[in-house]
Amino acid sequence: MRLIKILGFSHIVIALGAGVTVYLSGFALGLEGAFLEAALLIGALTGLGYTTQRLIKTMFFPTTAFAKRNAYMKRYGVSMFVVWGAIVVSAFLFVPLTLSISTLIIGLFLITIGLMYAWFPFREIPYLKLPLTSLVWAIATVILPVYLTGLEHAIEMGTVCAIVLARGLYIAGLTIPFDVRDLDIDRLDMKTLPQTIGIASSLYWAMILVGSSAVLWFGLAASQSINGYVGIALGIHAIVTISFVSPHFAGINRHEIYHTIVLDGMLIVQIFALPLSARGFI
Repeated sequence: MRLIKILGFSHIVIALGAGVTVYLSGFALGLEGAFLEAALLIGALTGLGYTTQRLIKTMFFPTTAFAKRNAYMKRYGVSMFVVWGAIVVSAFLFVPLTLSISTLIIGLFLITIGLMYAWFPFREIPYLKLPLTSLVWAIATVILPVYLTGLEHAIEMGTVCAIVLARGLYIAGLTIPFDVRDLDIDRLDMKTLPQTIGIASSLYWAMILVGSSAVLWFGLAASQSINGYVGIALGIHAIVTISFVSPHFAGINRHEIYHTIVLDGMLIVQIFALPLSARGFI
């Protein structure tokens, strides 16, 4: 149980998931491992970003998080912030990346949105939580690495936008079970999907969103807009995810392990798209 807290509450799983998502986006675009350096940096930034958000919530808005997470952040939050900060600084110093004006603009936009989301008034805007989360994640894991690697002129941006949509749909569906979990701490005027249409209906929408992501991956693969084998593998991954966001599995009484390890862990599971996409498997 202690290991579960370390992996989940210290944001290791979500950081690894972000890195894997970036890495696979590169393979989908036919760039093989060109996004590796970007994956390392964005994974580190994700760990730091989530830690910063949680630390702000714990210090200033403790009612917006569960008691166990608040207790963990009060005990280890500052140390986590220092460690993740050191990892990010190391990544900037030792990982070769292109820091163009476009890269800085996108990065500053994501950092600003992340910090603003941690503050109470911004988070309380009705209907904002789900689209904002999916948009930020898609930009951070698809568009930002394109510019970090300096490949924006070598890639068809229409294809990049399609992958952004696929990532956004997937994350939107994956986020809804977290909104179900947070029903007891989210203010009613936030108007999250479970608050608006109920638990079961919102989880059915989660299935539809993740399923739409799968359809889009298959469509991109069939049209040869992306690496077909990777696209099919990511489509299969999305189909597998559908059951995990369904009402049967993602009900309100699920243990914290389900959200911080299983659901966030589905982002890491994407890495198996690489061996599965080899010609011998698909």
